[in-house]
Amino acid sequence: MKMSHENKKSCKRKRNKIISFRATEEEAELLDRKVEISGLTKQDYIISSLTSPPVSIKADYRLEDKFALEIFRLAKVVKKYGRLEEEDQEILRFLIEIYYEIKKEKSL
Repeated sequence: MKMSHENKKSCKRKRNKIISFRATEEEAELLDRKVEISGLTKQDYIISSLTSPPVSIKADYRLEDKFALEIFRLAKVVKKYGRLEEEDQEILRFLIEIYYEIKKEKSL
């Protein structure tokens, strides 16, 4: 959820620190895919993962579309190679976590 300019002011939360770090190409791609799947901004995803694991994700039709596309991509990889590389296994674990969170939310 994006905050309006007025909401940002009323929060009185200063974000005046810039954090950057180096990652391998594979780590950066993994982070980017997790961020895309989550539907959050990269900043919100990282902050959420640091402050309140697991990352809280709101399920909507866009998330479901991204979720489905990633599942189909992983299925193609398994069909082609018979297994998943470690990076794709991490994405699959992430998708399973999201699935259980969505299922839990819907049952409430």
